[in-house]
Amino acid sequence: MRLDRLHIKNFRCYEDATFDFQPGFNLVVGVNGSGKTSLLNAVAQSFNDIFGSVGHPMTLSDDEDVRTVINHHENGNRFERVFPLVLEGQGKAFQSSSWARAKHQPSHGSIPPIPVVEINALSSSSALAGKIDLPLIAFYRADRRWTIANTSTEQAASLKLSRLDGYKNWSNTATNLQDFESWFVKKTLEQLQKAFRSAKPVTEFYDELSLVNSALQVMLPGSSGLYYDVELASLIVEMGGNATSKFSNLSDGQRGMIALFADIARRMCILNPHMGKDVLKNTPGVVIIDELDIHLHPAWQRSIVPALRQAFPKVQFIAASHSPQIIGSLKPEEVIVLHNGDPTHPRVTYGLDSSSVLEEVMGVTQREPEIEDLLSELFSTLEDNDLEKAKSQLEALKKKAPDLPEFAGAEALIRRKEILGK
Repeated sequence: MRLDRLHIKNFRCYEDATFDFQPGFNLVVGVNGSGKTSLLNAVAQSFNDIFGSVGHPMTLSDDEDVRTVINHHENGNRFERVFPLVLEGQGKAFQSSSWARAKHQPSHGSIPPIPVVEINALSSSSALAGKIDLPLIAFYRADRRWTIANTSTEQAASLKLSRLDGYKNWSNTATNLQDFESWFVKKTLEQLQKAFRSAKPVTEFYDELSLVNSALQVMLPGSSGLYYDVELASLIVEMGGNATSKFSNLSDGQRGMIALFADIARRMCILNPHMGKDVLKNTPGVVIIDELDIHLHPAWQRSIVPALRQAFPKVQFIAASHSPQIIGSLKPEEVIVLHNGDPTHPRVTYGLDSSSVLEEVMGVTQREPEIEDLLSELFSTLEDNDLEKAKSQLEALKKKAPDLPEFAGAEALIRRKEILGK
């Protein structure tokens, strides 16, 4: 499954816009208010009529999703909603190469496309017992909070899963960890039961937990991953280097990054158990992530895109971020820069250092404008050979911003001019 093109009409800030997407990674960047989150929501909404019947459906809100304009009248101004709202996708979704969702007036629902019938038939047929491949769809919103639900072993043991449970809460995946905890505890109990019945070591049994941890180890080399401690009744993370912690005690960045990789892997295991050890490598899908860099240290920001590609090679990612480190890890065609809702691709991105990304892609100066102006004034003074004034400017600059690399050059130039002046 993939999204190649999305046409948006009268959705939130978009009057009429078309976006093209790469099959691998797509990163949406732009200033606050440029339409990044609206675009990601439009992507998710376009898939709703396909997956809404087997997961948590997304509604098209008259107040939030329909574009509004201000009409000026003699007796005042008035907000008016503009219809129709249309989301048209092209790509591949089951057997369809195009699909659409529309809202023509208030209180009227969407027009369901053909794939709705397809997945509804799938959920009521014997196909789920066979080897049909199910694509992943998941939307990780910016307000995601991975809070522990403290699932009991009794609750987890009673969990009965269908393959379609891989779509549960797909449109808002990270409200809490209850689904993930329940699944993880249940799989731990199943593994222990197999070992008890056969008198073989637990490590000899193939299980989905090892697949989840293999995904985590791509992002955290040296880590043993995540496991459930029955005695402590807690999820435990081994970060590597003998560093062990309860999942709930991790920082927001650690918890968010681990939960993202683990949840994607878990959903794949539920959707396609027939794939066995190749499930992470062979499951296709679309994963939407708002604020990919949220709470992450710059080192993790630099490595998260390559890690997601390696862990889930058949997934199309559509994400948003402000991170120069993430932008610098992508090719120009994989970066969508929004200017008032209009998409462009930057001239260059891959391999740029963070300062160059800020200036080249995001239009942000590399340092504070005040310091930039003072440095410019200093070197202009040196060109005019006013050495006493230059020395005074240099000392004033050092008080404001000590240890700038330009100071060494300025001091050398002053000494050279003083020698030549003698």
